[in-house]
Amino acid sequence: MERCPCCNARLKGAVDCPRCQADLSAVIGAEQTAEHYLAKAIQHWAHKQAEQSIAALMLALSLKKTALSLLFREYLIQHYYVEVVELLAGKHLLSANQQLYNARRLLPYSPQLQQLRTFTHYLLAQRHEPFQTSSL
Repeated sequence: MERCPCCNARLKGAVDCPRCQADLSAVIGAEQTAEHYLAKAIQHWAHKQAEQSIAALMLALSLKKTALSLLFREYLIQHYYVEVVELLAGKHLLSANQQLYNARRLLPYSPQLQQLRTFTHYLLAQRHEPFQTSSL
C-alpha cells in the first residue's frame, strides 16, 4: 500500500499513517492475505485442481481486487467458456453444465455466461423430453 486510505498520505512502508496516525495493520494484512490466496489459486490451477483454485481466487478477490487477480479471473472464465462450448459440441451436456457452474462461481452475473447457461439448460431439457408423434 502506497497511500493511506483515510487521508491519502504517502506511507513509505509505514504501518501507521504519518499524517493521520491511522493504524493500517489490518488493511496491510488483508492485502498480504489476498496476495497469498492469489498465489495459491494460481498454484492450484497449475496442479489441475480447479475447485481449489476457484475457492482461493474468490477469497483473494473478496479481500482485495488487484489487476492480477481480476486478470486471472478473466483467464479462468475464458477457459471455462471455451471448455463448455467444446463439451456442448460433443453433446456432453452434464459435463458442460458442471463446468458452467464453475465459471459462474467466478462471475455470477455475466451476460455471456447467463446466455450459455440458458442454452445448456435448453439442450438438457430437449434431451429429456419424450419423443412425440404428430397425430393429424
